[in-house]
Amino acid sequence: MMRSPDVTVYCGEVDGRVVGTATLTTLPNVAYVDCSPAAVIEAVVVAHDHRRRGIATEIMRRALADARAAGCDKVQVVSHKRHATDGAHRLYTGLRFVPEAEGFRLYLRRSPPAAGGLSPS
Repeated sequence: MMRSPDVTVYCGEVDGRVVGTATLTTLPNVAYVDCSPAAVIEAVVVAHDHRRRGIATEIMRRALADARAAGCDKVQVVSHKRHATDGAHRLYTGLRFVPEAEGFRLYLRRSPPAAGGLSPS
């Protein structure tokens, strides 16, 4: 994986096996006069057999704490619409995220498969 000071990848482990991930990216928000940082969280993924055990919640809490420590004014989380009924959106609203924006995506290359057999949450 390429190293970047503005990107943090979180892993949740059970018995030495990675069963959950998330990625936090911080960037200056040029819409603010002081360019204070904002953050984006994506690739929140938990293995099917480990869901509903609090793994994603703990990963998200750590990512949010790191975003606060970095001085971020806001955090956006990216979640596909297909996850509206499988618990992922409940996870985010339970962490006080508000569904207030519509997102758009353009794949410049073929969409890659999920890593390690994990499915996005």
